[in-house]
Amino acid sequence: MKTLEGCEQCGRCCSNHRAGTGESGLTLFPDEIHLFPEDKVRPHLAKGVDAPTSIFTYQYTDNVCMHLVDNLCKVYDGRPLMCRKFPVKLGANGLTFSPGCKAVLNMLRSSKTVSDDAEEVQAAMVIAERLMLFHRGFAEGEVEWRYNLVSGEWEKMNP
Repeated sequence: MKTLEGCEQCGRCCSNHRAGTGESGLTLFPDEIHLFPEDKVRPHLAKGVDAPTSIFTYQYTDNVCMHLVDNLCKVYDGRPLMCRKFPVKLGANGLTFSPGCKAVLNMLRSSKTVSDDAEEVQAAMVIAERLMLFHRGFAEGEVEWRYNLVSGEWEKMNP
């Protein structure tokens, strides 16, 4: 199994998917849900007028990924896009890196830069493009909905 160069096989990248409030899990795109058992996948992000009608992403509900074995990914070459972008994080300030990944910290210390061609950066850019298309594609009256794993209900995000 391949890993990020310098990976210390700590398993942090595949754990704590429901950290914090636990309201959401590992985000999956529709073509990735086959990687997990049906009973461990719930909707995540959708749009609709009075209720969610068009699901954009799903989520894996377990805190630790079922594909993590001996702190290595069993499906590394076919892992979900959100896993491919780790340890790159998308946020309001652009791309940042997960402080919990020692491989990234070591890479940054040794090279001081990360190439735009790095697989993780490219995966993050694909996700950013998909999210941009989602947010630009709202029809008249549609709003964003998110499924809360704790309550088991859809929540309207921008009423």
